[in-house]
Amino acid sequence: MIDSVKPRGRPKQEAEQFCSHQAILDVARSLFMKHSYSKVTTRKIAQEAGVDVALIGYYFGNKGQLYKAVFDDIYKPFFQKLNQLEKASSNRNTIEDLFMTIFNLDVEYPELLGIIYKTLVLNDGPRRSYIDKSILSYTDDFHIKIFSALQQKGFIEPELDVILLKDSFNALVMMPFFFYPLKKEGSSEEETIQYCEKLYRQNIRLFLHGCAIN
Repeated sequence: MIDSVKPRGRPKQEAEQFCSHQAILDVARSLFMKHSYSKVTTRKIAQEAGVDVALIGYYFGNKGQLYKAVFDDIYKPFFQKLNQLEKASSNRNTIEDLFMTIFNLDVEYPELLGIIYKTLVLNDGPRRSYIDKSILSYTDDFHIKIFSALQQKGFIEPELDVILLKDSFNALVMMPFFFYPLKKEGSSEEETIQYCEKLYRQNIRLFLHGCAIN
């Protein structure tokens, strides 16, 4: 609970500061995943996080900046893994690792693709440019670098266009989790994840076979 004698919006102890900051991020992520941007208020986030609403302004500025911080929090470890894969691609075929890195992200946040779709196509939320440039384009750049490295090392057919290959890859990794809400309606979460993983594993085989040098 916020001590009434504290300066407004400013936590007293460092540990309390970290907990409040993370609590806001966790609650905001949950609410933004479940509801449209316009339906989520800073007051609702603060209420569910158990903090003073002024802390959102203190830590993040406003709802739009908090929205961006939620995606930064999700994607930072993901981009670190892509960076590791890019470096590893000069020595080994990392295509399966790349598929499963994205699979693990989507398993942890199965609503993520839906949010990105709504933001880009339906223009729901203030961060369309951020998602397009700082997440999707950044991810695509990693994919192109990885596929180019694999092509140079002889793991991928040299005649293949890596730009088109990146788009083919994106189609294969995105579709299983576009099916996720439909599969979940008639199945348990465990069964739905098992289905998505099987589809991922099959898509890996299709992709590897299509890229292989004859």
